[in-house]
Amino acid sequence: MEIRQINADEAGVVMPVRAYAFEATPLTPQRIEELTRFMSFRLQNTTLVAEEDGEVLASVSGIPMRQNVRGVVHPMLGVAGVVSNPLARRRGHVRTLMLDLLRRGREQERPVSVLHPFRAAFYARLGYLGLPAPKTVTTRPEALSSLLGLDLPGEVRFRRIAEGWDDVLALQDRFLGTRHGFTEFPDYRRHQPRDDNEQWLATAHRDGRVIGALPYRITDYGGELTGGVLLHDGALGRALILRFLAGHADQVRSITLSAAPADRPELWSTDFAGTITSTVTVPHPAPPMARVVDLPALAGLPAGEARAAITVVDDPFLGGGWDLDGAGGALTVKPGSSTADVRLTVAGLTGLVYGVLGPDEIEARGLGTVPDAARDALATLFPPADPWVYLDF
Repeated sequence: MEIRQINADEAGVVMPVRAYAFEATPLTPQRIEELTRFMSFRLQNTTLVAEEDGEVLASVSGIPMRQNVRGVVHPMLGVAGVVSNPLARRRGHVRTLMLDLLRRGREQERPVSVLHPFRAAFYARLGYLGLPAPKTVTTRPEALSSLLGLDLPGEVRFRRIAEGWDDVLALQDRFLGTRHGFTEFPDYRRHQPRDDNEQWLATAHRDGRVIGALPYRITDYGGELTGGVLLHDGALGRALILRFLAGHADQVRSITLSAAPADRPELWSTDFAGTITSTVTVPHPAPPMARVVDLPALAGLPAGEARAAITVVDDPFLGGGWDLDGAGGALTVKPGSSTADVRLTVAGLTGLVYGVLGPDEIEARGLGTVPDAARDALATLFPPADPWVYLDF
């Protein structure tokens, strides 16, 4: 078996195995054409294949993304396109490719990695840990009617998404700099919604500044308004978009959109009624997962003023001892003794860094051992946080 990185001209060699994994197959000629266009936005990914006698047995792709981690934007390795030939499954090929991809990401100075798993347990064995799931909100326009009579400062514009794409980018860029966990695609993939131009876009503005955005489609008269992710930087931007949606009461039967994990849709309007769900299924959809790949590269993250010595166990990239210090409110990381009493898996460490697990949860999940004397220090160094990955890939 040979492992190699394919170039852009070879992207077609992985299409059959990817299509078999993710599509209704065999492919129709129309779907082949659509997938060829889909692949055109991904030619600059780092794609690795495992081959035997010229046949692709498995493949993984790395996307050079960026992510806000506790207020600091870092290069991020997004992982996608993890597939295996059905006759080659359960032979370790994907694991081998994943470790190689993580190594390459580390060499490219990408200290964190995020993916959407086909099965969380598989990626947990590679050190990944689950992050909060977004919320899907389904309601009727009438449930937002209490917003219609409000005199809100600002305005809403609606256009085809290509016309308002710069407003979307402005909001995304602002969130990347301010929202923990927020992710951003590279330029070669970032503009696909604009180029496809298959959605409407509602944007909220105040004083010349975009403060909310929602891409959406309408299925039919009396049908559904199907939205994407509701982006807003505060209550006003959200209310302006929702008031706009309320105006569709005599046009559509229902509204569906995606919201951040921390949003509270039940409080969006006085008479809100509907369903608010975070759906987790195998193989899809599942919440995102993350892992730390390079701990020293995260030095400088905002941290509480405390110190802790930790040992990361059973990890090819981070295994060993580390001394962590939050003096001055910024994290410093130095190599330490591998005999520290705090013993963490890389998933346990990732839970601390992203703020989704505290010392008690780490032990309860079997992701480490934290003596009583170190609990307060770790909880102070890494206070709870609420990451939102935003992108699906």
